[in-house]
Amino acid sequence: MIAIRVADRGEATMATYNVFRTTEIEFYCAVPEDRPVPAFVVSRGWEFSGKLDERRTVKLPKSLKVAVRFNGFYIFHPFEPPKLAS
Repeated sequence: MIAIRVADRGEATMATYNVFRTTEIEFYCAVPEDRPVPAFVVSRGWEFSGKLDERRTVKLPKSLKVAVRFNGFYIFHPFEPPKLAS
């Protein structure tokens, strides 16, 4: 999922991510809104958890943008559950 949309000047613009979580263990998958959801996420064991808006988040990890650029999504295990909008 990435998903970083690039502006004409080569600057990355802010993105909104759909966030899914596993139902058994605490793993999350962030997918940019403008990207398709990976097939493994729509299978059993995952559920929609909320949205993550870059404009309203203090700081997202650099690894999120790198992972999205190469994979189209970002999988993570947080130290604290992310604060998501419903």
